[in-house]
Amino acid sequence: MKKFASILVLGMFAASLLTGCGSKPAEKKEEAAKSWVPTREIEFVVPSAPGGGSDLNARVIADFSQKNKLSPKSFMVVNKPGGSGAVSFSYVYGKKGDPHTWMVLHSGQVMSAIVNNSPVKADMLTYIGVVGFDDLLLGVNKEGKYKDIQSVIKTAKEKPDTVKIGGSQRGNSDHLSFEMFNKYTGAKATYVQFNSSGEVMAALLGGHIDVGIFNPSECDGQVKAEKVIPLVTFSKQRIPGAYKNVPTFSEIGYKDIQLSEVRAISGPPDMPAEAVKFYEDMLKKITDTEDWKKNYIEKNAMTPAYMNAADTKKFFNEQSVLYEKMFKEVGVIK
Repeated sequence: MKKFASILVLGMFAASLLTGCGSKPAEKKEEAAKSWVPTREIEFVVPSAPGGGSDLNARVIADFSQKNKLSPKSFMVVNKPGGSGAVSFSYVYGKKGDPHTWMVLHSGQVMSAIVNNSPVKADMLTYIGVVGFDDLLLGVNKEGKYKDIQSVIKTAKEKPDTVKIGGSQRGNSDHLSFEMFNKYTGAKATYVQFNSSGEVMAALLGGHIDVGIFNPSECDGQVKAEKVIPLVTFSKQRIPGAYKNVPTFSEIGYKDIQLSEVRAISGPPDMPAEAVKFYEDMLKKITDTEDWKKNYIEKNAMTPAYMNAADTKKFFNEQSVLYEKMFKEVGVIK
């Protein structure tokens, strides 16, 4: 009996040693993830010119990070417009393995890379997280010739190519919403491409285009100043706040015209796992604050959301298939 007990104790001791040895790499990995922090300024790339929704998204995140002391190093927001997002995609792709580079990523840029067959696609980068959902709408200059969506559609049908609708870049959400407008209303408007929604707004107020495509955050100031009239939204349901009286396309009889944007963050290929973990935790903390919910999400009539890196990757992989299908339906991709 003593001999058996001795063997049992030795066996348990050996097992505990094996267990201890086996747990060390996992513990070290976890400790590394916890201990990693940025060691220099983080470059935050915006794939469009200043003044748009992506630019606002980056600057608000950078501000919230510093205000809440979530990073020992600050963010430097850099605008790199061009090629409907391709310039920024290529730039960030060239920073392979760099844990100190971020890029704003939204559904429009993912679409653009697919439509334009860009050399760098979203899935070649590192997904970090989703921070919210945005909607799209059509707005007109209060001093312009159009006061309602029905008159825009009527003119675009009766006088093809005379109605000019401005949007930010090609092959993205703005462009897709325009193509959906033409296809499902039977209209034939002209798409005028700009580098950012800020440029679209300037063209609209200057009378150079008839209609602008915007996120609520991109036109909110002009809407509240009563310089821009929002005519219709591409959202599933009405947008709250200043847009609660603006109908959806579904409400006016075009149920197939529906589109929203996701706001997310990505990094270069092969970004270290410990950096991704640090950043996704940072984004979770930011999106959990009441300040973010009230002064970014609610203020800009957005839908709150958070996804970690793994869920963001899954989401965009699924959405990419849908985006390609939608662009094929409207005839942009043959």
